[in-house]
Amino acid sequence: MVSMILFVLFGLFLLNVPIAFAIALTSFVFIMLADTPGTMFIQRVMAGANSFPLLAIPLFILAGSIMNHTSMANKLFGLANAIVGHIRGGLAQVNVLASVMMAGVSGSSIADAAATTKILVPQMVAKGYPKPFSVAVTAASATIGPIIPPSILFVVYGWLAGVSVGKMFIAGAIPGLIVGLYLMITVYILSKRYGYGLSDKMKFSLLNLWNSTKAASWSLFMPIVILGGILTGVFTTTEAAAVAAVYALVVGVVTRELKLEHVPSIMKETIMDTTVIMLIVAAASPFGWILALEQVPQMVLELFTSISSNVYITLFMLNIFFFILGLFMETMAVMIILVPVLMPLVTELGIDPLHFGVIIVINLLIGQLTPPLGMLMFATCSIAGVKIVDFQKAVWPFYIALFVALIVITYLPQLYMWLPDLVIK
Repeated sequence: MVSMILFVLFGLFLLNVPIAFAIALTSFVFIMLADTPGTMFIQRVMAGANSFPLLAIPLFILAGSIMNHTSMANKLFGLANAIVGHIRGGLAQVNVLASVMMAGVSGSSIADAAATTKILVPQMVAKGYPKPFSVAVTAASATIGPIIPPSILFVVYGWLAGVSVGKMFIAGAIPGLIVGLYLMITVYILSKRYGYGLSDKMKFSLLNLWNSTKAASWSLFMPIVILGGILTGVFTTTEAAAVAAVYALVVGVVTRELKLEHVPSIMKETIMDTTVIMLIVAAASPFGWILALEQVPQMVLELFTSISSNVYITLFMLNIFFFILGLFMETMAVMIILVPVLMPLVTELGIDPLHFGVIIVINLLIGQLTPPLGMLMFATCSIAGVKIVDFQKAVWPFYIALFVALIVITYLPQLYMWLPDLVIK
């Protein structure tokens, strides 16, 4: 029966049926063939979407959308320029650091990539950076968005794996900075080799840094509010998302940058993005129930342990497995389907679920840069008007940087796993 389920699912994928509908149809076919009451399908769909932690998703999306309709992103770019604009590859370095800063605001790689592509890529091209290189930097650095808190993907993972979303947020902070560091090193090497950034290099100024920090203070305070409230126990992750949305709204009104005409666009973005995510969540719930009913988690455990019981080898295989899946499947769908299936293996091998969550997310985000379903690749190339072939030629050094960062994060968890237990008891 398991082979039939997979055959139907991937057959629908090949027919370009949207992911949520492909998963739902596969589940419905199984339930009908198994002579299970059709009401079970409806019950599982409703149960999948009816979760308090998942309320954080539309609220974080709303907060990010509000902030994207103000000048907060521009002010973060200005602060990033004041910090790293003097380093070789100035605007490209700013691009990476700005993604690190914006990650603490929206938690969405696509939102960060869209904002950065619209604002920074034209500036980089005007300063002599090749457009494919500029777009490649933007797309690669946008992978940082869902790693540094707040992160929509970590909210979903925490719900699936049964771990604290607050701890999951903290576990992603240092890995996000590691990814940013390797990308900045890559930018420096490429700029040195090809002479990028000679015309935009600026002198470091403490006065400029101070003024830029003051200008970006509203934006910088938002992640402090979110994480501070979670860490002190003042509110839950879901409540933190609501606070973030209210905070963004208040800032927009106080600074008089949020206009009434922005509201329809903000609501449309929030509803569309939330609908896409929640459709996948709801559709994957009965599918996950079916996999559990067919004892697929136990099969996966037996398969991996029969190959090797060594944790390092298993982590290597899982990295390859998730990267390949990230090439062909939507990130959220992969997580919702496979995290419950793989948790017995994680428990059996003694892998920390927080460590495992960080590894999964980074793997799947790298897949967003790669054909045939690389959402970051398509989004940035579409906005900037760059051909996919040219993008792929420019992005390969950043693949290397991301894979090196992934290896470090996978095999040296002691670099960052001390932080969640230190700040959240």
